[in-house]
Amino acid sequence: MLIVTLSCSRSESFFYEVVEPEIVTGLAVHSSYLRNQEITFEVFDAEGNDLTLESSFIVDGVSIVGNQISYSEIGTHQVYAEYSIDSAIYNSDTRTFSIVIPSTKVVLEDYTGTWCGYCPNVSHAIEEIRMITDDISVVAIHYGDEMTISPGLDLINEFNITGYPTARINRTTDWSYPYASSPIESLIDTDNSIGISIDSQMDGMILAINLRVVSEEDLNNHKIVAYLVEDNLIYDQVNYYNNDENSYFFGMGNPIVDFVHNDVLRHSFTDALGNPMENPTPALNDTFFNYSLEIDSGYNPANLGIVVMIVNQNNTAINSQFSRINSFQDFN
Repeated sequence: MLIVTLSCSRSESFFYEVVEPEIVTGLAVHSSYLRNQEITFEVFDAEGNDLTLESSFIVDGVSIVGNQISYSEIGTHQVYAEYSIDSAIYNSDTRTFSIVIPSTKVVLEDYTGTWCGYCPNVSHAIEEIRMITDDISVVAIHYGDEMTISPGLDLINEFNITGYPTARINRTTDWSYPYASSPIESLIDTDNSIGISIDSQMDGMILAINLRVVSEEDLNNHKIVAYLVEDNLIYDQVNYYNNDENSYFFGMGNPIVDFVHNDVLRHSFTDALGNPMENPTPALNDTFFNYSLEIDSGYNPANLGIVVMIVNQNNTAINSQFSRINSFQDFN
């Protein structure tokens, strides 16, 4: 195989020769888009120089006019850029992107405390929901114990939480005993107009979060909410079900020693009730949000997750997303 590089004599002609680029290129394209969303392709070299105007873009084997395209149907596509340097033609990396309809991910909020003897019932019901679906975003808001934080108190005051446990679906709908799965299953079976992606990385002890939000419809008076939650927090839990033979918690003791608390609200990147989005937020336009936080050395990154939700003017969550840190979670 003949390998041609830029170090060869300029007297030799490499025009129309496709070679491996010595300059590493980056093709800028997201992994998911919504139906009818305008997709813009860009390509850069290793130094960040924009090669877009010098490039042609080949989508599914066909060169397109310009660097934009859109699709009305869901599906998966491939794209690469072709460009020339010193009369040699180069190909960028090939990227795959999909046209999707976002799925609905239901917010479950559990107002709880280690002193609350009836509260373990909700946490157990949530674990049973997780056996049915991953399409939930869970936040446990603690009151009156070691896991209480000020954003949680803001939520308790705003939503007038006076009884424990209190569980809510999408912030504003009561989820009452016996905490049946049916109202949640009916919601997750529906398509959604809002896509949310979460990309996060730890650099030392600094957590950086990049969010992307796009909607098929204009969003008016909506807010974005972003939380840090933590699993595997170990504290004794009061248990009023210790003598109830019909309870999952029968015979576990009162209190349950070293009870595992999951999904605990640990930090709010936004105001607890959310930060206003651009009003209106135009349909099919990407909106980006960036946050950072210095993580205490006592935290185990494997136990940390990010919950993001878009709420309307009534504080009802329209859609949400969950991701572990140091990972990327796409729209679906």
